[in-house]
Amino acid sequence: MIDLRSTAFLTDPVSALARLRADGPVARMRLPLIGPVWMTTTDAAARALLKDDARFVRDSRGATGKSLAQSFWWMPRRIAPLLQTMILKDGDDHARLRRLVSAAFARTAMDDLRPAIAARAEVLLDRIDPARPIDLVPHYTRPLPFEVICELLGLSEAARPALRRGLAPLSGATGAPQMLIALLRMGGVMRLIRAQLADVRLHPRAGLMSDLVAARDGGDRLSEEELLAMVMMLFVAGHETTVHLINDCLLTLMHRPELRASLSDPARMATFVEEAMRFWSPVMMTKLHFVRETCDFQGVRLTKGDKITAFLLAANHDPDRIEAPEHFDPTRLPNPHLGFGFGPHVCLGLQLARAEVAEALRVLLTRYPDVVLDGPPPRWLRRVGLRGPEALRVRLRP
Repeated sequence: MIDLRSTAFLTDPVSALARLRADGPVARMRLPLIGPVWMTTTDAAARALLKDDARFVRDSRGATGKSLAQSFWWMPRRIAPLLQTMILKDGDDHARLRRLVSAAFARTAMDDLRPAIAARAEVLLDRIDPARPIDLVPHYTRPLPFEVICELLGLSEAARPALRRGLAPLSGATGAPQMLIALLRMGGVMRLIRAQLADVRLHPRAGLMSDLVAARDGGDRLSEEELLAMVMMLFVAGHETTVHLINDCLLTLMHRPELRASLSDPARMATFVEEAMRFWSPVMMTKLHFVRETCDFQGVRLTKGDKITAFLLAANHDPDRIEAPEHFDPTRLPNPHLGFGFGPHVCLGLQLARAEVAEALRVLLTRYPDVVLDGPPPRWLRRVGLRGPEALRVRLRP
């Protein structure tokens, strides 16, 4: 059994992933709070799972007859709306919700945001004393995606400090006790979002919240609970995972400073970010799927109600799909990674993430091209499913 939170695995997962693949395209694992789970170990198995919505569902009712709230009975009731988000829906329900928000995340719309992202990055760097060692995570790589998604949604400036405090325990949770405390704090975050939505109804403002309140799919509108779930999903998913991709990119550049000069070319920057997403796979696995009916999948007998997930890190290091996957190649093209998922649930915010990461790196390296790590190698996050440094202590001017 592989410990997905161990320093040895997170530092160099290649040999462990090879052992998993040797056991077959699907392996049995155990995850904290979740219990026994099947995980894909190859690119082909991951793609087969993610595109097969006939046999595998994200809403547990389609497989077990129980809602996600009933399946995960230990979760606080006050966060029930978090179990009704778009990414936990299937079929027509998922497609309807996705249609209502997808236009806002189109590539052209995200490219138009780049100047605003860069401006936010400049403001954050203005607040940092470059003469002193600094941890970039709380001062730059975490607040930048937070501010961008707040701006995109149209959250008021006055609400942001309370939101930041409410989300802090979730960002820092590593074990089951911390995660439960973090989930309890989500009740306050959701009350704040409800208040923002109520204000938007009375006083429309620029941003996606106003667009969602007014959005229609034919004659259909989002219900109050759907609105809350959508905003919460966009807020958490729209900034949390981007933080780790920025951190992984910066960690790469700390160890390979010779790559920095080439990133002034936007095309080189784009391929570098894609390779970082593949190589590090900051989100190592997808949300859970449930087996709808007992079936054979990739040579393994799965029982109705079993939990299964696509192990994206394993897929992105599968030598049958990626040439020399253990090597970081910043010019890799094509790069058929699954870092942003695959199939109907492919990451809605992938263009936003690409824009944020590119601008975060460009602005930092333009101002501080010789930034270096300060002190010992960073420790890894201990949160299951994420791969990235816990902190990035650097000297901006060596």
